[in-house]
Amino acid sequence: MLLFVVSYGILTALVFEQGQTIEAQRGLIREMLKDSTQLAALKDKLARDDGKQIHKKTDLGAPAAGAKGSDRSAKRPGKSAHAMKALPEKPAADLEDVRRSTGVI
Repeated sequence: MLLFVVSYGILTALVFEQGQTIEAQRGLIREMLKDSTQLAALKDKLARDDGKQIHKKTDLGAPAAGAKGSDRSAKRPGKSAHAMKALPEKPAADLEDVRRSTGVI
């Protein structure tokens, strides 16, 4: 009987600790969601500001109103605000490999 009471007390303490842990994790998840929302809003604002600045630069620096480059930037100013990822260069060993066939089928 004593073993049953001790094990029941340990089980109760375990359930209580798990409840506290779950509540702490729930609070952390809410904080992370709030931070993520703020970060997304900040990134969106920066992208719009960059788009406006690029749009202003193309309007001021455009040589002619009918130039193709200025038409593209005027139609979609948000596209130029995204950062372009630089592709890594091919190693010299790949360029010198004569076993590869580069012919078009």
